[in-house]
Amino acid sequence: MKKTLFTFLILCLSVIVTAQEKKQTEFEINLGDTIVWQPFENCDTLNYGIKGHQYISYKPIKTGYCIQIVAEHVGKSTITATCRCNDSVSSAIIKIREEVVEPVNTVPVKPQTQSFTGVYGFYPPTNYFFVSVTNPEQNCRETYVRIGDIEAFNDGQGFDRFWNVKTGKNWYYRPDAQGWTDDVDWEFEPLGKSFFPLNSFADEVKKDNLSQYYVGMEKVLTVDCWHFFVDQEDGSVIQYWVDPVNGCTLKRQVNNEKPREVAVYDLNYRKLHFGPSFKKGLHDTRR
Repeated sequence: MKKTLFTFLILCLSVIVTAQEKKQTEFEINLGDTIVWQPFENCDTLNYGIKGHQYISYKPIKTGYCIQIVAEHVGKSTITATCRCNDSVSSAIIKIREEVVEPVNTVPVKPQTQSFTGVYGFYPPTNYFFVSVTNPEQNCRETYVRIGDIEAFNDGQGFDRFWNVKTGKNWYYRPDAQGWTDDVDWEFEPLGKSFFPLNSFADEVKKDNLSQYYVGMEKVLTVDCWHFFVDQEDGSVIQYWVDPVNGCTLKRQVNNEKPREVAVYDLNYRKLHFGPSFKKGLHDTRR
């Protein structure tokens, strides 16, 4: 009997220790940054307490299971969440700092130009393509797809669109619910003739004397590209790396900033492997 009672006490202590679990997470972010913090994986009822509230703005999202935090001033805030189901405590320490901008040479030195003997023409892909492009401002990749009458777009941050340019049917992706979801017919913008940055050299540069810009050949992905160095009236510079076959810009760079650059360049994309037709049921959340 004593052994049974002792075992029961150990189990009770184990439950109490587990129930009162404490977790702490630290974030170091810059002024203006936004983060989303989820204190617990599973908890139905939460209480929040905040110290240093003057340094941040905040609001509960996803029915209170997460909290969105925006860095407003340099300093430190602590947010404590308590799960009322089991008294578990989770804390987020947010340290906010001034963003340090490294000094850079903003305008690169122009290489020696060369005589341009090619013939430029713009013939962008209009079908059967899968093209992903880096977006340095958002630190992500954007993807553009077309097969037949189907077009699709992904912004690299969880937003997906998928539509049919012939029937007007379109869908968007909801990772928090049932995956691919019907939207209102025709409420989308077709990709059209082309998209940025593929059309940037075609749209932005005069073609009357390309020898004043041409600085040689340079490879982007596996493509040997024409490299153009174009001076702007305001003293800045835009460089373009152009596919000689179709005139599409595979890389575009302003001064010494991070470039927009094609990362996936499939111009013979024949089989979809994602989209609403792949759903197996109402709650199928796969892309």
